[in-house]
Amino acid sequence: MSTEVVKNLGSRSLLAVFWGTGGAATRLFLQFGAQVVLARVLGPEQYGIFAIGAIVISFSNFFSDIGLAYGLIQKKSVSPSDIRFVFTWQIILGTVVTACVFFAADNIALFFGDPRAAGVVQALAVICLLNALAAPSINLLKRELDFKRIQISQISGFILGYVVVGIPLALAGFQVWSLVLAWLVQAMFVLGFAYRATRHAVRPLIHYDEARALSTYGGTVLFTNLINWMIGNIDRVIVGQVFASREIGLYATTYNMLQTPSSSILGIIQQVFFSASSRVVDNQQQIASTYRALVSAVATYLMPAFFSLAVVADTFIAALYGPKWSDSAEVFPAIAIAMPLFLIWGMSTPLLWTAGHASKEFKAQVPVALLWLIACWFAAQNSFAAVAWTVCGLYLLRCIVIIAAACRYLAIRPASVAAAAVGGLLISAFVAIGVGIADHLLHEIAPFIRLFLDVVVGAMVLFLCLRIFPSLVSTELARLNARILEKLPSRMARKMAFLSRQ
Repeated sequence: MSTEVVKNLGSRSLLAVFWGTGGAATRLFLQFGAQVVLARVLGPEQYGIFAIGAIVISFSNFFSDIGLAYGLIQKKSVSPSDIRFVFTWQIILGTVVTACVFFAADNIALFFGDPRAAGVVQALAVICLLNALAAPSINLLKRELDFKRIQISQISGFILGYVVVGIPLALAGFQVWSLVLAWLVQAMFVLGFAYRATRHAVRPLIHYDEARALSTYGGTVLFTNLINWMIGNIDRVIVGQVFASREIGLYATTYNMLQTPSSSILGIIQQVFFSASSRVVDNQQQIASTYRALVSAVATYLMPAFFSLAVVADTFIAALYGPKWSDSAEVFPAIAIAMPLFLIWGMSTPLLWTAGHASKEFKAQVPVALLWLIACWFAAQNSFAAVAWTVCGLYLLRCIVIIAAACRYLAIRPASVAAAAVGGLLISAFVAIGVGIADHLLHEIAPFIRLFLDVVVGAMVLFLCLRIFPSLVSTELARLNARILEKLPSRMARKMAFLSRQ
C-alpha cells in the first residue's frame, strides 16, 4: 500500500474518530440525562423487569445476525451479490429469532421468577428483526468510515425514542412500557435512516459463489460474540435468577450506567481501528504503535474518571438517582473499576479480527467464560455485591488473556503494553485520592453540589499531573496527541501542546 494511501486513510480515520467521539459524547449526554429522569420516575423494580427483556434481546440479537454483516467490513471489496446475500439471510434469521423469542416468553419469565416479564419479552422480540435488517446498512457505513451518518441516526433515534416517547409515557404512569416503546421507536428510526443512507440492493439471494467465505467468517464472529456476551451478561442473568426484580434493577442499571459510556467509546475505537487496520494489515509495526497509544489513552484520560467515581459512589448516586437507588452503592465501585479493563480488552479484539484470527480470541476466552459462569454463581450465593467484585476480578483476568493473544499476533512483549499504561495508572491514583479527600471534606454539602465540586477537583488534579509530569504520557500517546492537535485551531493547539511534549 502506497504512503499516500496510508496517509489518506489515517486522515479519514482521525475524521471518523472526531465524528464518532463527538456523536458519542452528544448521545451519552442525552442518554445519561434521560436515564436519570426515567430512573427517578420508575425506580429499581420497573427497571428490573425491563432488564430481563433487555438481557434476552441482547442475547437473541446474535442469532438474528450471526456475524454475516461484519463480513461486509472485512472484505477488501464488496459486490452487490455480497450485500444481497447478507440482507436476505438477515431477513430470514431475524424473522425466525423474533418468532422463537416471542413464543418462549412465558418460559423465560418463569426462569427469572417474574411473570410480568413475559409481555415485555414478547413486545421486545421484534427488536431482533429490526436490528437484523439494519445491520447491512450500518456495516456498509462503517466500512466507509461514515460515522457522521451513523451518529446522526443513533442520536436522532434516541431523542425520538426516549426523550419524545419514553419520558412522557413514564411521567404518565406507563411504568416499564415507557422503556419498551422507547426502544422500539429508536430501533425503527435507526433502520429507516441507515437504509436511506445506503440504498443497498434488497433483491433476495440465497446462495452464490462467495457465500461460504462470508458464512465461515460470520460463524467465527458469532461464536466469539456469544462468548463475549456470556462474559458480559452472565452475571446479570445469575442476579436475575437468584434475586428479585428489584436487585436485578439495581445491579443492571448500575452496570448500564457505567458500561454505556464505556461501550460507546469502545464502539468508536473498535470500528475505526478495525476498518483502518484492515487496509494496512501488513504493517504490524504501525498497528502495534497505535495499539499501545490507545491503551495509554484509556489509562491516562479515562481510568482517572472511573477510579474517582468508585471513590465517590455514594455521592454520585445520591446526587443523580436519589434515595430509591441508594443500595446500588454496594455494586457501583467494583463495576466502575472494571470499566477501564473492559475498554483495554475491547481494543485488542479488532487486531485479531483484522488478521483473520477471530478464532484465536474465541479460543482464548472459552475457559474465561466458563470460569465467569462458575465464579458468578458461587458469588451470588453470598450477595449481589459479591457478584460485582467477582466480575471486577474476572475483567482483569479477561484483559490479561486477550492482551496476551494480541501481543502474540503483533510479535511484541506484553511488558511494552503494560509500560504504556503505567503513567496513566499513576495519574489515576493521584486523581482518585484528590477527589476522595475533597468529597470527605465537603460531606456536609448537598450531594449535587458536592458532586460538581468533586468533578472540578478531579479535572484540576488531572490537568496538573499532565502539565507538571509530562513524562507520565507515553511516547506513543504523545505522538497520537500531536496528530490530533494538528487538527485543532492553532490557538487551542498551542495551549494544549504539553500533551505532546516528552
